[in-house]
Amino acid sequence: MIDIKPNFEGLCIEKYTVNTLSEFHVKAGNLNKLLLCFVSNGTLDLQINNLPYHIQANSIIMLLPDTNLGDISSSNDLELSVFFISLDFISTYSFLTVLLASDEIKFSPVMKVESTARKLIWSTVKLIQDYHSKTKEDSTVESVQYLLYALLEVVSKLYLPIIKNNSLLQTRSQDIIDHFFELLNKHGHLERSVLFYSDQLHLSPQYLSSLIKKETGKPIKQWISYRVIKQAEELLKTTSLSIKEISNQLQFVDSSLFCRYFRRCTGITANTYRENYKIKK
Repeated sequence: MIDIKPNFEGLCIEKYTVNTLSEFHVKAGNLNKLLLCFVSNGTLDLQINNLPYHIQANSIIMLLPDTNLGDISSSNDLELSVFFISLDFISTYSFLTVLLASDEIKFSPVMKVESTARKLIWSTVKLIQDYHSKTKEDSTVESVQYLLYALLEVVSKLYLPIIKNNSLLQTRSQDIIDHFFELLNKHGHLERSVLFYSDQLHLSPQYLSSLIKKETGKPIKQWISYRVIKQAEELLKTTSLSIKEISNQLQFVDSSLFCRYFRRCTGITANTYRENYKIKK
């Protein structure tokens, strides 16, 4: 049997009216997702992070993860389309990471769309909805992702002017880099998984890896290996610990795995490194 619809993991699109508004309120409360809400008709009164908003037609609401939603009501002619987007689904959209980290967006989530951008945004929203509902013969996950990428880029540009610090994009990237190296210096001799660092920074492994490579010119795994090897070299130089004891300290499964790791990263064995250091000393 052929699946009727493609599997759009991480993306859910719903339409709401005044009669189903309570369903939106229940589903949207305290989700760890990005919610893009498009009010195409009617008005919506909504309390967001304890602040009241009167939202008119042709408006966008960007609700960041863990946003607190309060009382909600609408006019009888409300037409509301909501994109529930998981962070993994959008993790490759680096420009959106900036917005997700912005306090300005958190407390200014509503954007009235001017006529110049309105037609493009609403036609793209409709196109995504159409593709999202089609069968596998007419649509793919990739086609929806590309369309969503285009929509997110346009929407993000609308929100950028409200960010007070125009250099936030660079500042945010630098903050991530700085925090990564702080974590690496603290945990790098024991933690060799990219997932550990991405979890600590609340980012996807893919996004963190691409950012580190872009900003430093080296893959993240190379930086992690560098930290592990520096610690191993220090132990080899300054202690009389056996290779097995050093391996245990660095939490390798066994000493043979540590020896292969050390040789692959340095080109020589751990014993040779220790002997060479003794000779030079």
